[in-house]
Amino acid sequence: MTPGRKLRDLLGGFALAIAVVAISPGAVSAKMLTKTDGIVRHDIEVTTVDPTAVQAPNRHTGQPNKHFVLAPQNPSTRKKKLFLYIVGSGVSETTAQEVLYAGARRGYNAIAIAYRNYEAVAPLCARSSDDDCTEKVREEILTGVDLTPLVTITPKDALEPRLEKLLVYLRTTYPSEGWGEFLNGDQINWSLISAAGHSQGAGHVALLAKRHAMDRAVIISGVADVTRAGKPAPWLFRPNKTPVDRQYGFGDVADTIVPLPVAVRSWEAIGLKGPLTPVDGRSPDFGGSHMLSTAVKPTTGANFHTVMVDDNILPRGPDGSPVHEPVWDFLMFP
Repeated sequence: MTPGRKLRDLLGGFALAIAVVAISPGAVSAKMLTKTDGIVRHDIEVTTVDPTAVQAPNRHTGQPNKHFVLAPQNPSTRKKKLFLYIVGSGVSETTAQEVLYAGARRGYNAIAIAYRNYEAVAPLCARSSDDDCTEKVREEILTGVDLTPLVTITPKDALEPRLEKLLVYLRTTYPSEGWGEFLNGDQINWSLISAAGHSQGAGHVALLAKRHAMDRAVIISGVADVTRAGKPAPWLFRPNKTPVDRQYGFGDVADTIVPLPVAVRSWEAIGLKGPLTPVDGRSPDFGGSHMLSTAVKPTTGANFHTVMVDDNILPRGPDGSPVHEPVWDFLMFP
């Protein structure tokens, strides 16, 4: 076997692992243990916001993903900031309720956006000879601009237009909940958004940080995008509109889906401040590093790829609260 063929097979296997594990049935439903009182919740179908929108049924739940929306009930506790969470490949919008409720308890309005997450990006580009393939796929998922034949997403079903329409809908439908803060006219006010994404969502957040000046960008278990030579994808080196001092990476040392060395190389390409620093048994600010790791095991199974955010396997303290909650605060909810 030639070295080039061996590399292609390795990258193809890496992509397949992302596709299989990131959409495992165990990550479909969520188990909430912490407090939800004082938080208003809305589960909103994409067609409620835009009757022409298309969201295929989730292959595990059998139902299209919905927008998962939270708002602090008491106006005096609101920080006038929005926490945007972007899930990984194939999972439902309710898999990481704990982190969204954590944000809402800290005064953030919060949204887990329903978007086109049917396929993982890496498998789509695994056999492509175009080193810019992952950027084109992600850009089309975000904007709906036709950049690649590998996905077909119109602007009305792209992530950014959906978020904009959702915020306009929320401002109109629930005017007392403060959603208008996050719009300039009918356009998104990105400067008030703290965005976090897991796996496929991590890459989308990293690209959003290239496109918009946000309050925070948090990359969890990603970015997986590499060239045929195994190097970080070219788009990761692009200039950032969200300053790197407001961007963070977080990964698990035992992650076999997006191995931590792959994630770290992507963070280095973006320009995040190191060195890689473990969070376990330590308190913020973790020596000022923006590249963080954990070795805490999931409560069940061996899915280290989702252990930092998946409600079903989150490591928890004696009171049931997630052990990574102080890390979430540092990363996402300053």
